[in-house]
Amino acid sequence: MDLEPVGIVPPDVDGLIGRDPVVQRIEAMLDEDRLDEAIAAIEDAMDKGEGNQLDLTFLLGDANLGLGKAVEAERHFRAVLEQDPDCPSSRCWLAMSLFLQWRFPEAEVAVAAARELPDAIVDADVIHGALLERHGRFDDAEPFFLRASATAPDKYPVPVRMSRDEFAREVRKAARKLPRQFRTGLDRVPVIVQDVPDEALAQGPDREEVAPDILGLFDGVPLPETSQFDLPQLKPNTIYLFQRNLERAAKNRDDLIEQIRITLYHELAHYLGFEEEDMGDLGLE
Repeated sequence: MDLEPVGIVPPDVDGLIGRDPVVQRIEAMLDEDRLDEAIAAIEDAMDKGEGNQLDLTFLLGDANLGLGKAVEAERHFRAVLEQDPDCPSSRCWLAMSLFLQWRFPEAEVAVAAARELPDAIVDADVIHGALLERHGRFDDAEPFFLRASATAPDKYPVPVRMSRDEFAREVRKAARKLPRQFRTGLDRVPVIVQDVPDEALAQGPDREEVAPDILGLFDGVPLPETSQFDLPQLKPNTIYLFQRNLERAAKNRDDLIEQIRITLYHELAHYLGFEEEDMGDLGLE
């Protein structure tokens, strides 16, 4: 089971974090997406008693969230909230950590607490909208995405919307543009469009690797791992594209069309058995 992950909410550091040089140095690492290096630096600073320990705990949660390690992130944000219950960023990112673990009822409670704070950050609205989407309440979710776009347009563009027919048409166009040698591969695996990932896709041993905000997913056995002597699979190989997640990730309509293409090719490459580093050279990015 392979996927193309993306964050509903791109986590970033709290602008009110203390300005001590240790924290500043680690914030710079996070800004440059040097997340593993940042975690090592945080742990080293904490072991030595350097820097503001509460700020470092928050940054440890932030870095783990950026790496998709929601369980670890949750632990660190809860540790911050034990000492600072009104920290708006920790309240918000705790909700996101729960969301990424498919713990939606708990995430709803957490994001409600985050949004009730007088200095609530705009990201909480986006998480709230994403939770409404999980219930199929798309019209109710839209005002929260639009409010986030009005407040932070560079971070949260207005979501691009397509009808399902339009979306499917763009999928077909992307398929026709595939390099010739890969088109037959797509003929052997169906492409299913869902609004958001069904929770059933996250069952089994790969649950921790499948997030509710992924753009696409190949669910099945890669072609090189199959044999003509294998028994028929109980569940057929399938490529999934998640329309609402893709719409929310796109900057504009052209970008949405490009993200559809990239995600379709990426998941097809997983079916064909290619590694991540091979995809660009093969024209599958």
